[in-house]
Amino acid sequence: MSKGLIGRKVGMTTVFAEDGTAYAVTVIEVQPNLVFGHRTKERDGYVALQVAHEELSEKQQRNARKPDLGAFKKRNQKPHRNVREFRVEEKELEGNALGSQLTVELFKKGDKVDVTGTTRGFGFAGVFKRHHMKGAARDSSTAHELHRHPGAIGQRKTPGRVFKNKRMPGHMGVDRRTVQNLPVIDVIPENHLLLVGGSIPGFSDRAPLHDRSRSGFITVPNQRFRAVRDLLAAP
Repeated sequence: MSKGLIGRKVGMTTVFAEDGTAYAVTVIEVQPNLVFGHRTKERDGYVALQVAHEELSEKQQRNARKPDLGAFKKRNQKPHRNVREFRVEEKELEGNALGSQLTVELFKKGDKVDVTGTTRGFGFAGVFKRHHMKGAARDSSTAHELHRHPGAIGQRKTPGRVFKNKRMPGHMGVDRRTVQNLPVIDVIPENHLLLVGGSIPGFSDRAPLHDRSRSGFITVPNQRFRAVRDLLAAP
């Protein structure tokens, strides 16, 4: 696996190629990521690059966990909100010293990336929304007030129980999901922006992970749609 970055989802917009083709893109703001640490084969049993994202202010540090603050202090680094690991080849550790930064220029136009994020939460959802069930007939008197119900779930004497993983109402969303092989439509390094074709999990101002898919990996949070236009218009 190649190196990845942690970013923040800004929102979605449309961009046009030189030939006039319109692309629906997700705008991801990727502020420079700090190389927090190295995982080595000898010490940890695997090789990975630890990356930190979103530096904490002095006020935010007062609410941070003391062990986390101590880990940054031990390395003489400023505390950050998110720390993630990306599996890399051992030779890649040498080119990324502790305290150095990874920027959005890690990616280039045309790359394919995997984006991991947390899906939006829908609370307690019924079987219509959660499992796309069809429901009972609308024109039958026997279906009175049962149109959106899951129906019977019981068994007979054998097996005499409800099987596990039965599709039923329940909590929906807030799941970690990865969308693979999304194309990088454009990279705007002066604004720390990455434009990725298609949609990614989560709402705006959410922090997703970006991985160079077998090329790239990204994590991003969301912001408001108006912010997309503001960022793209910024010099």
